[in-house]
Amino acid sequence: NRDVSVALFHSVIRPRKCLDAMAATGARGMRICHEAPGNYHFIINDRDSLACEYIQENIRRNSLENAEACNADLRCLLSQEVFDYIDLDPFGTPIPFVPSALQGMSRKGILAVTATDTASLSGTHPGKCRRRYMANSQRNPFLHESGLRIMMGTIVRMAAQEDIGVTPLLCYYADHYFRLFLRTKQGAGAADASLEQLGMMSYDRVTGERKVGEGKIGPLWLGPLMDHETMADATVPEGLECQERAGQHFDIWKEELDVPFYYETNEIAAMLKLSPPKREDIMEVLGSIGHASRTNFSPTGFRTDRPLDEVLEAFRSIC
Repeated sequence: NRDVSVALFHSVIRPRKCLDAMAATGARGMRICHEAPGNYHFIINDRDSLACEYIQENIRRNSLENAEACNADLRCLLSQEVFDYIDLDPFGTPIPFVPSALQGMSRKGILAVTATDTASLSGTHPGKCRRRYMANSQRNPFLHESGLRIMMGTIVRMAAQEDIGVTPLLCYYADHYFRLFLRTKQGAGAADASLEQLGMMSYDRVTGERKVGEGKIGPLWLGPLMDHETMADATVPEGLECQERAGQHFDIWKEELDVPFYYETNEIAAMLKLSPPKREDIMEVLGSIGHASRTNFSPTGFRTDRPLDEVLEAFRSIC
């Protein structure tokens, strides 16, 4: 999570005034300040006074001149100051803090959000998802993608209430959390354009059919999960804590198709009562009749622009 933040600051994010809003010991903000060059200033905040003491000491030990500690309730801080980059990384859901972050965002800023309540978003606790995210979730083979898209859709709707448009720079799932880097743009037109990317979808457990634009799952974001033009210029700097893993993620993001939703090799094989093939083999067949790519969401998942019947036929041809 922190490696990706450092990499994006290193190559594609160029803010001036930044806020690590719920920083604990301040590890993320200080790593960015220490490892990513740029003319920016970080306010590293936590409302816990003991945490703030750790932040101050860590800034001193790292000799950081572009960082300062702050001991404030983020909602009060964001009602008084405006930032180009705001990072929300709470325990569980970030939704209670999103309105404050939107209020404290510059006209064209970046909002980075982490959510660890993946179970409610991905269908394990549908009632909690309805209460927190005002959306219907469902367990399915692509549950982490549908969960992330529900979260994105909720933030889009909340931003639209303030006449703010939201588009993704990079949104992904890893380990036990969702992470979203979102560009914001003020204006009713921008808000309307973002709302047009929302919709519903359905999943048939028997046939495996995914239908976008109808169904009971959602509302969720149906647009791209990243800005491919910007991500094409992203680089992974040397010296990251998880260098190889970060590089692998960036390689997948740069090739991943903007097609909701991905398939699982085990899912299709079980439907056809066949042994699951290698992902590379099925992608080769699908690539010969259309487009196919890996997906960040699963090591056995793939995306394709071909319809389900052609996916099934491709499986039969190699199994």
